[in-house]
Amino acid sequence: MENSLIMIPSLEPDHKLLALVEKIRLHNQHLPILVVDDGSGSAYQSVFSTLEQQFGCQVLTHPKNLGKGAAIKTALNEVLTNQPAVEFMVTIDSDGQHEYTDMMACLAKAQAHPDSIILGTRSFGKEVPLRSKFGNILTRNILRLATGLAIEDSQTGLRVFPRKFMTDLLAISGERFEYETRMLIEAQKRGWPILSQPIATIYIEENASSHFRVLADSVAIYSVFLKYLFSSVVSFFVDVIAYALLIHFLSVIDLSSIVIASLGARLISAIVNYYINRELVFGQRTKNSMLQYFLLVIVQILLSSFLVYLIYLILPIGDSVLLKIGVDCLLFFFSYHVQKNVIFKE
Repeated sequence: MENSLIMIPSLEPDHKLLALVEKIRLHNQHLPILVVDDGSGSAYQSVFSTLEQQFGCQVLTHPKNLGKGAAIKTALNEVLTNQPAVEFMVTIDSDGQHEYTDMMACLAKAQAHPDSIILGTRSFGKEVPLRSKFGNILTRNILRLATGLAIEDSQTGLRVFPRKFMTDLLAISGERFEYETRMLIEAQKRGWPILSQPIATIYIEENASSHFRVLADSVAIYSVFLKYLFSSVVSFFVDVIAYALLIHFLSVIDLSSIVIASLGARLISAIVNYYINRELVFGQRTKNSMLQYFLLVIVQILLSSFLVYLIYLILPIGDSVLLKIGVDCLLFFFSYHVQKNVIFKE
């Protein structure tokens, strides 16, 4: 493990940080520890001085609170710039939630799989505080639905990064808790293996010392998907209302009338959706985005019409509007992936 470094992001630490570092030093006197003081202020300088003087930690300080993502980036930059011998950086939380043995197990797995990101994965049973369980389950399921990324514990703070990924990790946007989620999405896009190592699930004092802001940080983590959901809901109502009006005037339900109604409704809603997605959701004006978007719309129209008609033949429930709603809900995620990764790609 001589080529490894422990990184601990810290904001306004209490005794748990000192206890954590003391425990590490009882087991290992030589493994370098880098602590990033994320703008804790002068009231906490005695803690960081103790870490430096008594335990031999390196402390880097942000003049103000920038966020956990920014702290991780500061550490990545330090490793790349000044510590050429370090091949693996393991991040652990400062509140005592991670055991030394679990950290070392993650490092051992990283050594065995040097081309992978390692996640210390917790289980979420009855003993886990509600807000922590809810946040992890919500993020896990949104990630799975939005990206296809199946990770049991997407919010774990115990992670190991190989040096070969660090430059790319620095370029990922996000400064607070959302950075950890975007990191996983970027890893999937680049084809980096993400491996899990089971670890103990520890919450001290109901996780009261966590600096996770339930509302603000959740919105940041899910921001793009939430804005896309808003855009889709608006366009969905425009599309369904227009479709219902058109199919009413066409009166006969057959494939041609469904295609015509779908085409007219989608043209109206697509114009609304394109501009909302371009300006609000993804904020990207990529070359040929309008052409690509309307090609996607045509594909969706054909898929929607064919599936509605096919289901109507099999299950003639008498209301193609309801069938269309169900089919378009399935196509929602298909469209999100194409727009995020192709049309409005950063």
